[in-house]
Amino acid sequence: MRFLLIFVALLTLAFGGWWIWGSRTADARLADLTQELRAAGWQVDYDTEGTGGFPYRFDLDLRDLELVSPDGAFGWQSPRMRVVAQSYQPNRLIVAADETHRVSVPGQDLDVTVTGPRASAAVRIGDTLPVTEFTAEASDLAIASSLGWETRVDSLLAALREGAAVHGYDAYAKAAGIALPEAWRTAWDPAGTLPAEIGALTFDADLGLDAPLALSGGSAAVERVDLREVSIDWGPVQATGRGQLDIGPDGTPEGELTFEIAGWEVLLDVVAQAGVPIATSSLLRGALGGMAQGGVLTAPITFAGGEMRLGFIPLGTAPRLR
Repeated sequence: MRFLLIFVALLTLAFGGWWIWGSRTADARLADLTQELRAAGWQVDYDTEGTGGFPYRFDLDLRDLELVSPDGAFGWQSPRMRVVAQSYQPNRLIVAADETHRVSVPGQDLDVTVTGPRASAAVRIGDTLPVTEFTAEASDLAIASSLGWETRVDSLLAALREGAAVHGYDAYAKAAGIALPEAWRTAWDPAGTLPAEIGALTFDADLGLDAPLALSGGSAAVERVDLREVSIDWGPVQATGRGQLDIGPDGTPEGELTFEIAGWEVLLDVVAQAGVPIATSSLLRGALGGMAQGGVLTAPITFAGGEMRLGFIPLGTAPRLR
C-alpha cells in the first residue's frame, strides 16, 4: 500500500511537471510567433492571461485580437479566440472562434457573423510546428460590407492534410447555399437569368508547396496544383474542371485545365450582358458550339507565357497565383 501511494505521488508530480513545462512552452511559442509577425511589419495586438487548464489541458484564451498587414490593406479583428490541447496530446489543437469578426480589405470593411465556427489541427512537434492536418467548418455565414452590399453562405467546410509527396498536401473546400449580393446580380445579370443563389462550390486538389506549412518560420508558396475537381452548381449551369498547373516564381501558371460545362450558352449570355467583349463574339459562340456534345461543352483552357487560351481563342492574361 505504501509503495502504491508513493507511486501515485510520483506520477502526480511528473504529470504536474509536464503540464508546467508544456504551458510555459505554449506561452513562449505564442510570444515567438508574435515577435516574428511584428518584425515582418504586421500589427499584432491581443490580451491574454497565458496558458491555463491545469492539469488536463493546455487552454490559451486570446481576447480583443487585431491583426493588420504591413501595408495596412488587410486586417482582422475579433473579440475572442480560444486554443485548446489535451495534456496527453499537445500536438492536436482545437480552435474555437468568436461568432463576430471584422475583416478589412482594400476599399472596404466587412462585418462577418457566423454560427459555430470551429477548427482543429495537428502539428508535428519541432522548431516551426509544421501542420499535418487542418479542418475548419462553420454555418450561417453572413457578410455585410461598408459599401452597402451583403451576402450569405449556408455552410463552409475546409480541410487539409499532409500528402505522400514532400511538401505535398491534399486540400478540400466546399461552400453551399451562396446568396449573391443584389448589387452584383444587377450589374452582371440584370435579366435574372441565373438563380440568386449558387447551390455549391467545391474544390479538391493535391497541392505541392516549396516548404512545409508551419505555425512559425517562413511562409510557403504553391508550386504545383493537381486539380482533381473544381465544380459549381448554379441552377442551369453545372460545371466541373480538372487538370494540372505548375506555378512559376512570379505566380504565373503553366499547364491545362479542362472544364465540362452544362448550360454553357446560358452562362455565355450572362457574361455578354455583363459587358465582357469576347462573350459577344459570334466566332467564339460558333467555336464553342462545335466543341459541345449533347449540350455539354468540353473546354480545355491552356495557360502558357502568362496568357490563357481556349483552343485557338485567346482569353486574356492569366491570373497570378502568388
